[in-house]
Amino acid sequence: MALQKFPRVFTFSDMNLASSATDIVMTSGKWNKIAYLQVPAQQEIALGAGEVTSGGADTREYAKMRIDSLAGEIKGVARFAYHNANETNIVVVMEQRSENLSTGTSVKLGEYRQLRARQDSYLAIYFNPDSSTTLDASDSDNVLLLPVTVYQ
Repeated sequence: MALQKFPRVFTFSDMNLASSATDIVMTSGKWNKIAYLQVPAQQEIALGAGEVTSGGADTREYAKMRIDSLAGEIKGVARFAYHNANETNIVVVMEQRSENLSTGTSVKLGEYRQLRARQDSYLAIYFNPDSSTTLDASDSDNVLLLPVTVYQ
């Protein structure tokens, strides 16, 4: 039986970075894992939702991510990736500057059909800040709207 698919939008709460989470110390020049989600049993998750059809219709969804420290918005580069349980095999799907992601109207993220995170693997967000800082997990300005396609 073929897997059924449906679009969904993940927030930081879905990806283990709720306001009650521990603050994350981030080092400049290093990829720091800031959020993750383990793929549930008998599911697959592809980053992105929608596509540009052969007729030109664009159903891709916008991605939005903004993270803050006590001093305000943290600038840097975000990586959206999949990895296995031991984090020994990391597959980067997209890399984007924070300034492009913070508006929620710049980066359209269509479904990456050929790359899916499967049962017991992880969907993760890594961040390389322009300068070392601490991500304030309780800051209400932290926003993630990450379109995905769930297969089950």
